[in-house]
Amino acid sequence: MTTSVSTAKPVNFLVNFWDILTAPSLALARVSTVQTRSWWFPALLSVVAPLLHVALTMNLQIARVQKGIALRLSNMTPEQADAARPMLERMLQPNALLLTTITQVVFGLLITWAIGMLILYLGISLLSSSPRPGGLWAALTWTWTPFAIRPLVQLAWNLYADSLIKYPGLSSFFATGKIAEDQRNPVFIAATQMDIFAIWHLILIYLLLRVVGRLGNGGSLLLTIVYAAIQIGAHLLPVAITQLAGAR
Repeated sequence: MTTSVSTAKPVNFLVNFWDILTAPSLALARVSTVQTRSWWFPALLSVVAPLLHVALTMNLQIARVQKGIALRLSNMTPEQADAARPMLERMLQPNALLLTTITQVVFGLLITWAIGMLILYLGISLLSSSPRPGGLWAALTWTWTPFAIRPLVQLAWNLYADSLIKYPGLSSFFATGKIAEDQRNPVFIAATQMDIFAIWHLILIYLLLRVVGRLGNGGSLLLTIVYAAIQIGAHLLPVAITQLAGAR
């Protein structure tokens, strides 16, 4: 695969955004070579989009949290419920909900990107030659564009239907209708991550490996599968820890 980005000039971040949608190989090659500092835009979009989603669906979010609190209180003794109720009800405050979302989004992205960088850097180094960390980082953040667009698409649906999505991804195929039971089911949690945006992201990861990592079709496909498996495993880790703690 050949590109002409080695002699190209940096372009506006909106051009990179358009190209990641329409000509992803070209965009990934550009941002990994001549425009490595462009990572700020997809990183910012990845943080702002889910916060915007929560802020504009606050009433729906609060209603969902109320159901979760009611379920937790129903599983407690009356004494435990009386002691926990004030703390749990503070979670219903919009500011508290936004702060929780910010914390989850920022730390979730940092951990997920760190894992992604480690997988891709080590995998490319083993199968080819060591990539430039700055270029790899820039390209990785741009592959997150589908996940930044996802909450905006969901927001449009939420506002239209005046409802949150009950079973995201493929989770409806594994749902029992019992919230507490579903949240402890690793298959259900994994299925929530499986949608068209996740597939789109994996396609971009494959193209990153081809363009930035200079791997062949076989190596790129293998490393993409490894990447997907480890990232899904990272999402399931909190569930596994909770189950282990509950088994003791």
